[in-house]
Amino acid sequence: MDPAFRFRLATRLARRLRAEGRPLPLSHLGEALGLRGPVERVVRPLLDGRFLLEEAVGLWEWRYPFPLEGEAVVVLDLETTGLAPGVNEILELALVRLEGPRRQAFQSLVRPSRPPSPFIQRLTGIRASELEEAPSLEEVLAQAYPLLRGATLVLHNAAFDLSFLRPALGRLGLALEGPAVDSIRLAKKAMRGLRRYGLDALSEVLELPPRKEHRALADVERTLALVHEVYYMLTAGSPRSLVELGR
Repeated sequence: MDPAFRFRLATRLARRLRAEGRPLPLSHLGEALGLRGPVERVVRPLLDGRFLLEEAVGLWEWRYPFPLEGEAVVVLDLETTGLAPGVNEILELALVRLEGPRRQAFQSLVRPSRPPSPFIQRLTGIRASELEEAPSLEEVLAQAYPLLRGATLVLHNAAFDLSFLRPALGRLGLALEGPAVDSIRLAKKAMRGLRRYGLDALSEVLELPPRKEHRALADVERTLALVHEVYYMLTAGSPRSLVELGR
């Protein structure tokens, strides 16, 4: 079976269990895939690390939390005017910080020194006129930085965002103190054999709604949904921190 198709089917099973909020027999899970009759031979091979198979099928996320108690996690995304740090600029910064039951979100546009190109405006849906009254990058980082402290930072294609974020913080005399984890690396470990590991490709595999525009907070939420799935695929009943998984 094609790996992408297998993970897509498995995610439908996980979604059915979340909707029910309780373990279900294998035969009931077959209904989530439109199967009739004996289904164990089809369903059982789909049960990856997310699933707890006892008398019925449950989810490990019901047994231990993500992130683990004691680990703060920040998922962060940037939108930029182009691909070249030092030449291009940050247009938008968004993050979500998870720490125990507490969830804090932050999002802000950033005023660049010159308007983004028409291509970037179409790609992001951010109009040049919206940026004219936006705060400066220094103001945005000053607001966001306290939420980064003491946390494991998670980014999709981390090297790209960090190539903009680290120098910008450095100019303010600030540094990223915590470790950074690339969700692409986690996805490659958890979902082997896929052809592509970009955010759009992984969203298709996990059947997340397609994105119309590249906006930072929406991409943070998308990355968070991805990391939630792969965290349980990789831990499979043996809770570990994201730092450990990202090594």
